[in-house]
Amino acid sequence: MDYYGARTKDAMGRVTLESSTMTVRSIVTRQVTVPPITSDFTSFISMPEITAQSFVCVTLTSQPNENFSLPAVFWSAGQLRVRRGQGLVLNVFILTYQ
Repeated sequence: MDYYGARTKDAMGRVTLESSTMTVRSIVTRQVTVPPITSDFTSFISMPEITAQSFVCVTLTSQPNENFSLPAVFWSAGQLRVRRGQGLVLNVFILTYQ
């Protein structure tokens, strides 16, 4: 199934993903709880759905207060890394394109 027209922007308003020029092959959504910190204040989450052709978006499932923000999140093929986010529940959206 092909999806068309997905677009994401960063905080400055710059387009970070424009799928009207590429075909999105799949969209996967998962809700994950950040495990305990393993090294350098970082938690690692195995996510085999993330490939080299993926774009990942992460949001909080709930925000305790208006001053609370999403911790730093990085992804690479097969894993998600979260800095100082132990115990948080996150929504993860994985778009894989061709």
